[in-house]
Parts: sequence; C-alpha cells; structure tokens
Amino acid sequence: MKHNPLSEHHITPKLKQWLQLNPRWDAETRQDKLDRFIFKVFPAAVAVCAVATIITFLIDWGDHTPFEHFLYSACLSYAALFLLLGLPALALSEHHIIKRRFTAAAYVIAAAVLGLILWFFFRDETDPEGFISNLFWFLDTMGLGLDMYSVVLGAVILMIIFVLVSYGVLTVLVAYFRKNYHRILLSLEKNDDSRLCRTSRKYFMIPGYIDISEVTLEPEVEDKVFQKNVFVRILSYEIIVGLVIASYLFLNPVFLETIDYVEMMILVMLISLFLSTFVVPVSIVRSLGAAAHSSGNRPYYLWEGMKNKLFHPAFYFGLFLTLMWISVFLEMDWSRIAAHYIGYFVFMALLGTMVSFTYVNVYYVPFKNGIIRNFYQRKQNGRK
Repeated sequence: MKHNPLSEHHITPKLKQWLQLNPRWDAETRQDKLDRFIFKVFPAAVAVCAVATIITFLIDWGDHTPFEHFLYSACLSYAALFLLLGLPALALSEHHIIKRRFTAAAYVIAAAVLGLILWFFFRDETDPEGFISNLFWFLDTMGLGLDMYSVVLGAVILMIIFVLVSYGVLTVLVAYFRKNYHRILLSLEKNDDSRLCRTSRKYFMIPGYIDISEVTLEPEVEDKVFQKNVFVRILSYEIIVGLVIASYLFLNPVFLETIDYVEMMILVMLISLFLSTFVVPVSIVRSLGAAAHSSGNRPYYLWEGMKNKLFHPAFYFGLFLTLMWISVFLEMDWSRIAAHYIGYFVFMALLGTMVSFTYVNVYYVPFKNGIIRNFYQRKQNGRK
C-alpha cells in the first residue's frame, strides 16, 4: 500500500513508536471482520428488541408500576440481544492477553464461591419472596429445588450470562467507535459550523474561544501486558456512574414506595450491564493521548474535557442532595436505603471487575489500535 508523506507535526514520538511496533498496522484483522458482522446484524436486532419490549410491556404488568414494568421489559429484551451477540463475539475475538482457558476457570471458581456465600448468608430466605428465590427464579423453571448445589449452579449460570452480555455490549461499542471515533477527533480541526464539529466540541467540552489547528495522538504503546491502570480506571468509572444512577432509584420516594428491595436490586443489576457504554469512550481517549493544538502554549487534552462532562461534581452533588432531602422530608426508611447501597456496591464491584477485565484483556488493544489506524490513514490522505 502506497502512503503519502506526513509532516512531522502529525507524527508524535509515541505515534512513531506505535508504527514501529506495528509494522502491519493497516492489515485486516479478525476484529475488522467481527465489526462488519455487527454492522450487518445490530440495526435489525435493535428493531426486533424494540418490538419485543413493547409486546412484553403490553402482556402483563402484574404488581409492577408501568414505569417499572417498562424498564424490566426493555432491560430483559436488550440483555437477551447482547447475550446472543456475545456468543459470536466470544468465538471471534482476536486478542487475549490472559488465555481464555485461564479466565474461564477463574470465572467458574469465582461464581461457585459467590454461590456458596449467597447460600450461607441467605439460605433462610428461600421462600417465594426471598432474595435467593428472586435472584435464581430460573432454577424453579428448570425444575430444580433451592439447595446449596442448585444455588452454586445458578451462580455459575448467571456468571456465564453476565460474561456473554458484557462481550456483546463491548463488541458493539468497540465496533461503532472504532469506525467513527477518528472522524469525531478530526472534525475538531475544521473549526466550522458543521453539526459534527459543534457536537464534537460539546462532547469534549472545548471552550468556544479555542481555534484548533491540529489534533494529535500520543497513544499508549505497550500492548503485550495487562494494563492495570486502564483496568482500575474503567472499574472506578463504572462504580461511580453506577452509584449515581442507582441513587436515582434508591433515594427516589416514588420508587421506594412502589418497588420492593429485591425487585429494585434486580432492576438496577440489569441497568448496570450497560454502564460500559458511558465509561469506555472516556477511557479510550486518555489511552490515545488525543490532544487539540491551538495558538496557546499547551495542548488541550480531550479526555480531561470528557471526564469533566461525565463526572461533573456539581451535577452529582446536586442530584444526590436533592434526592436525599426529599427522602428526609418524607421520612423514608434509611436502613432500607443503606441496605440498597451496600448490596449494590458489592454487586457493582463484582460486575465492574468482570467487565473491566474483559475490556482490558480482550478489547482494549484492538479498540485503541483500530482508532489509531483509521486516524493515521485519514491524516495520510489529507482528509478531515
């Protein structure tokens, strides 16, 4: 493939190092094939799930409120979609720093231990309204009783479901951002009034008085080892965002009065499966080292703007304080609210660990390198 020359301003030292470490940077990979598969099936699958959500919503509300039942319907329909997408994603994913056989064994052991812990803590609550009964309702559907062995089996089944859903969500997220993120970055160089440029500036919270002349990348180049800093970053971001979203349910008097503890926890668990869609796009910009240059003395690092947008302290503090004062005024049960937070924090720590590990171990390197490849090719061709 013949390439046009680039100015040295385009080639930062780390980008030059990345090119040296990846001599076949423009070769097609299995991730590219997986991306094309997602582009073919995902739009139609979303439409099918939307119809399934409406049908499920209209069938039977039971004791649920309309809002609660709609959330259940939507979360279950799209969780099923990503579960199915997780099967080809698991089979076709190309990059595993830690081999699959080791991670599979670790997941099964962790799930079995978790099942034992749940059994010994909640075995007295195996009545139809108990926590274990609600969490492992599918065991009764399978004709299995609620004993220690079936609960351990149920924990392993749930772990497999969560792993496959996380593969499905991350595969779709990576496919669409690999294809389009470089366009978002390079649109900043236009400094025009196009919709993409205006949206990109808002996306990265770039002040209006900055006229950007160049966008460069200083990517992380070590791809052979497990990136612990990326893992910790994704995990902490997921826990923070998860707690904020959960607070809207846990401190909302309407939900506290209409949704019991077990149902609320299951609902929040389903919502939490999709939190990576908020945090991964922020983290990858930091890994890319994307910077916008202008006439100023220092570049504007785009991940800082995204982080401030996602984790704006004033918004989080205002939301939490408002909901807390409403709960105090209405004399809500604070022991129940505390139980919600403790239970969810434990769950979110476990789920976030699994999702963060899957992202860093499987998707991080092809995701980062795919964006760099497309960015570099577009720079070579002189297009923005």
